[in-house]
Amino acid sequence: MIVDFLAGAVPDAEAFALSEAVTQGRLRGYAEHFGGELAPARTHDEVTARWADARESARGKAPSEEDFLRMLDDGGIGLAGVYTEAFGSRLGVPTASNQVVADFVARHPDRVVGFAGIDPWEPDAARRVDEAVASGLSGVVLSPFKQQLLPEDPRMARVYGRCEALGVPVLLHTGINWSLDAAYDVGHPRHIDAVARAFPDLTLVCLHAGWPWVEDMMMVTWRHANVYVDLSAHRPRTFARSGSGWEPLLRFGNRQLADRVLFASTWTLLGIPPATLADEVRALPLDDAVVEQWLGGNALRLLGRS
Repeated sequence: MIVDFLAGAVPDAEAFALSEAVTQGRLRGYAEHFGGELAPARTHDEVTARWADARESARGKAPSEEDFLRMLDDGGIGLAGVYTEAFGSRLGVPTASNQVVADFVARHPDRVVGFAGIDPWEPDAARRVDEAVASGLSGVVLSPFKQQLLPEDPRMARVYGRCEALGVPVLLHTGINWSLDAAYDVGHPRHIDAVARAFPDLTLVCLHAGWPWVEDMMMVTWRHANVYVDLSAHRPRTFARSGSGWEPLLRFGNRQLADRVLFASTWTLLGIPPATLADEVRALPLDDAVVEQWLGGNALRLLGRS
């Protein structure tokens, strides 16, 4: 079975629009970096206007539930992860609720797993974790650069502690970010090492595999048995290119860490169907058995479904 560990936002018009709008409008630097001609926004009013425009534009692009499930079928994907995030206290914009994700999972429990967004700045952050898991969600998503906290910050620790106690994973942004309002190295793997040392029984999924610090990410993953990496937000076809920076992933991921790599499409961000990205994984210079682990076996084991 192929598992798309982090497919994207819930196929709901408002949830989809809010997810897209934060990247294209509220994170100063993202639309400018990926949008070509745009100059960096300089005022709050300008950022707010871009966010509103991006939200409205994204509404019409949201797939229906039927379209989403058909896309999974077309790609041979048996299970897909959907999620929301929570960073309103820092970025000042709404996000889809965890209940929207839980409701979608409840309608399709054999096809999707859900991950909750938790805002570590909220005094009730730990209780929010309990509520999310009780509602049927399978883990938590944190994004330090959006939440303007280092991963090892004590506010984050409250969330880690609850997830460790409940036995659910934390999905944590790692690698570079393009926000002009956050330090570029908030996602460096050294921060993951600090968290993993403090919470040795916590499962950490390092989104985006720490690129461009991939070798450091591989070493941290090797040090800690409960640390995984995913492939989200990157095209697998680039991994084998000389100088891409992905060489350590192919080297260690084909051997010592073959059981710690997860396929994830984040197709909403890339605009590429999951089936295409899965085919790009199959074309990598990996052992056949390793490809099967990356594409689903590791995720099923992590989620307790193997």
